[in-house]
Amino acid sequence: MRILLIEDNYELKEALESILRKNNYEVDSFDDGIEGQYAAETGIYDVIVLDLMLPGKSGFDVLKELREENIFTPVIVLTAKTSLKDKVNAFEFGADDYLTKPFQATELILRIKAVSRRKGEIEDSSIHYGDLSLDTDNCTLKCVKTGKSILISAKEYQMMEYMMRRGGKKISKEEILDKIWGITSDAEYNSVEVYISFLRKKLRFLGSEVTIKAIRSLGYMLTAGDD
Repeated sequence: MRILLIEDNYELKEALESILRKNNYEVDSFDDGIEGQYAAETGIYDVIVLDLMLPGKSGFDVLKELREENIFTPVIVLTAKTSLKDKVNAFEFGADDYLTKPFQATELILRIKAVSRRKGEIEDSSIHYGDLSLDTDNCTLKCVKTGKSILISAKEYQMMEYMMRRGGKKISKEEILDKIWGITSDAEYNSVEVYISFLRKKLRFLGSEVTIKAIRSLGYMLTAGDD
């Protein structure tokens, strides 16, 4: 899962990035409302954690404009503003949750999981596609048909999770780059190709019926059996 963090306090931003990564989330962070909104408009994020008092553009304006543009990524407002008026405004503009500073890291993680469930992306302990099962707790990929399993790397896990959740749908290299490496990364297409090659070897080792099909000039698609 990829989180967009928009927070202008440097120390807090660094601390939040560390907390989120320790909980196995990918994080892109921005300290400006304009740049943060631009990133949010890509639609690649699963949850947005948004401060309200930001340079460039306020969190209220960012939230309001995202909803007007039909971007409905769950947003958790994380702010020092505690008044009822601010809370009401945030929810009226489309916030999914509102957490005031100071806060406990555990509470933030629980709220991220909660808004993800509301979006329909329930964080089960495993994801299934075809004869594959991906354990989200320990990054283990298993073929239920052969009984074989293998531990995969963090990047392999992120790519396989993304493809399994979108099983049967075409995914462009651009989408994979943005989702897995982030929009600020300087990773190139060959990074995607390298990890696709790694995953194909893992699937052959497992004896799975699932394959990663290359779509010429478009990207890739996960297929199962006769799909």
